[in-house]
Formats: sequence, structure tokens, C-alpha cells
Amino acid sequence: MIRDKRRFEKLEQHGGSVKFGNNDGAKIVGRGITKINDGKIRLEEVLFVIELKHSLLSVSQICDRGHDAIFKKHGCEIRRANNGRLVAVGTRISKNLYTLIETSNGSCLLGKEDEDWLWHKRLGHISFDNLVKISSKGAIQDIPSIKKSPNSICSSCQKGKLTRSTFKTKEYYSSKPLELVHTDLCGPMRTQSLNGDKYFMLCIDDYSRMTWILFLKHKSKALEKFETFKNLAKNQVGKRIKCLRSNRGGEFILYDFNEFYHKYGIRK
Repeated sequence: MIRDKRRFEKLEQHGGSVKFGNNDGAKIVGRGITKINDGKIRLEEVLFVIELKHSLLSVSQICDRGHDAIFKKHGCEIRRANNGRLVAVGTRISKNLYTLIETSNGSCLLGKEDEDWLWHKRLGHISFDNLVKISSKGAIQDIPSIKKSPNSICSSCQKGKLTRSTFKTKEYYSSKPLELVHTDLCGPMRTQSLNGDKYFMLCIDDYSRMTWILFLKHKSKALEKFETFKNLAKNQVGKRIKCLRSNRGGEFILYDFNEFYHKYGIRK
């Protein structure tokens, strides 16, 4: 029984009355055919009762139309009796009543172009020319018919084919050890060493790629540490530092450092 006339597909006049559980009665105005749950269930001999507050569904009529009604603690289900397919669900509310949850008419559309791009990505961003050949020969099971799109430029493919610009060629190549030394001072570090050092100076020989690491407690000790490195390198290699290359940080361009360069003939 329903009270909304607009939900009837076919309605004819019909007389009579109905009585509810509280002994209240209502007049039957008509009888017809309607569909519920987005047209999945077709109901016949539905009574049109204007004074009805809520539409009522007959479980026996549902079962007679080839469905199974399954009631559970928190809800109910209506399934096809022949294949068990779910066609409607309901929920249990207060006063021990079950209400049907009707779904809206929704649709999912997949454009042909979107499907072409999907297969392009599935096959590792293969070119569309090869993708069309694979589709025409049916080399892959269930692949649809694919045609080359006029706008077949893939942004991911473009980024993947980018090449890195080459670095500028070195203007100077060292031919002997300590002819050119690269250095940099790093710090302060959040974690200090066992000796309480927070800075370190890195020195790399351009010719041999030999690397030295010198630890400092304070940045002001840079000149003292570099002088220690100069003497150490001279004793180990037997040659003097000819040129020192740095990032021209403040510690390497101070007056004391400049005096040190002039004293030992080190270019910078």
C-alpha cells in the first residue's frame, strides 16, 4: 500500500477499506502497478490509500513474485530466488520496523578515449602506434578496439624522455697530486663528536680524489686546521699544495687566511 499517486505506472479505481493494528481504518481509493528500488522490483495489485502515513510492503507478495525476503537483527535483504542476486536492502529502525533503502538511478560511464589511455598506461606507456597494432591483431586477451587519438601526447612520457643538460667542461685539469685541492667547511652539526667537535673541514685532492676530514670545535679554528692539513699532506705525498679551491665562504677569505696564502704561495 502506498499513498503517493505519482509512483503508480498504472492505476485504476478500486473500493474498499483497510484496518491497521491500532484498529484505525482507511479508505482504499485505487489499485495499480508500481516499481520500487530504481525499477528492480515490480509490484502489482498495489493499493492506493491516501490516509496512509507510510508506504507498506507485503512480504508475501514479494515472495510470490520470485524473491526471497531475509530478515536479520539489524536489517533485511531481498534477493532473486533463482540466482540469489541482491535487489534491495532494508534497515531496522525503532519500534521494530524495517524500512526499505531505495537507491537512486546512477550510471557509470567510461569514455572510449579514457579506455585508450588506460591501456596505454597498463602497457608501460607504450606508443599509440604499437598500441593500435596490438589491438588490431588481438595480441592481448580482452583488449578493446583502439584507435590513435589526435591528442596522443602523454605528459608522463614527455617527462620520462627528458635528458639532463651536460655540465660545463672543466677549465683546468690537475696533472699532479696536490696541484689543486677542493675544500669546504661544514657545520655546526646537531650531534657533536666524542671529542666535542661540531664542525668538519673536507679536503679533496683533484688529481687522486684522496679525501681528508678534519674536525673542529669552533669555526674560528679553520686556519689552524688547514695549516695542519698542509703539513700532513706534504709529509704523506711529498708535494706542496699549489691551489686551493673553496666556495669563498667567510672563513676562507679572512685577512689571516689571505696572509697564509701569500706566505706559502698558494693560489685561490
